[in-house]
Amino acid sequence: MESFVRDHYHAKNLLDKIDAGLTAAGKDPKQIDIRDLAPVDQLHTGGIRGTTALLEQLDIPAGFHVLDAGCGLGGTCRVMAKTCGCDVTGIDLSPDYIEAARVLTHRTGLAERIQFKAGSILALPDVIGPFDLILCQHILMNISDKQAAIQQFVRHLKPKGKIILHEIVAGSHPELALPVPWAASADISFLEPWETLLAGFTDNGFTLETFTDATAIGTRYWQKAKEFALKNADVPRALGPHLVFGDMAARFPFTMSQNFETSAVKLVEAVLTRH
Repeated sequence: MESFVRDHYHAKNLLDKIDAGLTAAGKDPKQIDIRDLAPVDQLHTGGIRGTTALLEQLDIPAGFHVLDAGCGLGGTCRVMAKTCGCDVTGIDLSPDYIEAARVLTHRTGLAERIQFKAGSILALPDVIGPFDLILCQHILMNISDKQAAIQQFVRHLKPKGKIILHEIVAGSHPELALPVPWAASADISFLEPWETLLAGFTDNGFTLETFTDATAIGTRYWQKAKEFALKNADVPRALGPHLVFGDMAARFPFTMSQNFETSAVKLVEAVLTRH
C-alpha cells in the first residue's frame, strides 16, 4: 500500500519546477525566505497561517528535538527551526520531496538545524531520536495501520514526550468527494473518526492534554480557496499545489470545500503526552 501512496506524491523534476515558479514570482531561487515557499510547501489545510498559529499555541522550547512525521517538502520543519530555534528531523515516504527539502532548506540557511530522511513512518530508523515532540500534520489519513505508526512513535518518543496532531479526520457524511490532496482515489485514503484515532493513542499509553475542533477554520480556508480559484481561473499561478500534483490540484478547492460543507471531513488539533 505504501507504494501506491508514494506514487500519489511522486513529482518529477520537482525542484526544477519550484525554481521556475520562484523565478516567475520575481524571487531568486538561491536566496529565499521560508515564506517565499509557502504556496508550495504548506499544502495542508490552513497553509502557513495554520502552521504558525499552531506553533504559537505550543511554545516549543529552543532545545527540543522534534520529528516532523511526513514532512513533505520540509515547510513546517523550516518554520519550526526558524521560529522556535529547535532541532528538527523530517521524514517522508517520497524521495522526491526529501531531495527538494534538503536543497530548499540549505538555501534558506537552516540546514544546520534540520535533517531529512526518506523512509516510512511505519519503520522509523533506529538512529533517529529520541524526540521531545512528534508532529503529525496531515499524514495519518494516508496510513491504514495507525496502530503500527503509533507504536513507532512510542518507540522514538522520550518519556513525557508529546505528540502534536493537526489532522483531517472522518466526519459524519460517508461520501468523500475526490480527488483530495492526500488521495486521487479512495484506496489510499484512510480517514477515521476522531474518537477512533484518539483511542489508538490512549490504548498505547498517551493522555490527551488539549483538543480543538478546528473544522470551522478548515471550512473557511477551503471556501476562500474555492472563491479564489473561481475568480482567477484564467490567471496562471507561479507557485502552488499544481507544481506537486499537476492538473489535479485545480480540483482540490472544490472537492475539499464540498467535503467540509457536507461534514465528510473534520479538522482537529490535539496535544497528547506519553506516560
